[in-house]
Amino acid sequence: MAELDADRFLTVQEVADILRVSRWSVGRYIGAGALEAIKSDGPNGSVRIPLRSLRAYIEAHTITIAEGGRGESPRAGEGADPAHRPDAPHG
Repeated sequence: MAELDADRFLTVQEVADILRVSRWSVGRYIGAGALEAIKSDGPNGSVRIPLRSLRAYIEAHTITIAEGGRGESPRAGEGADPAHRPDAPHG
């Protein structure tokens, strides 16, 4: 039980504010398994995200800025969405 006491829990709104995203986006991250969450019992059960889970999410999604001042991003055809490739036909 001491382990639970040592962990801090955040609301969906607090996580959204920290990440500067919507509450809906935080819900998507939880649904995708990118963030852990607990929900209390009851019809209006509240959702809480362990701070350790948010820290792990941020660490996993932190990019390194390259020397030229640009972050690493997929080039056309290398994991990028095919609809956004420069050579993709426009409908």
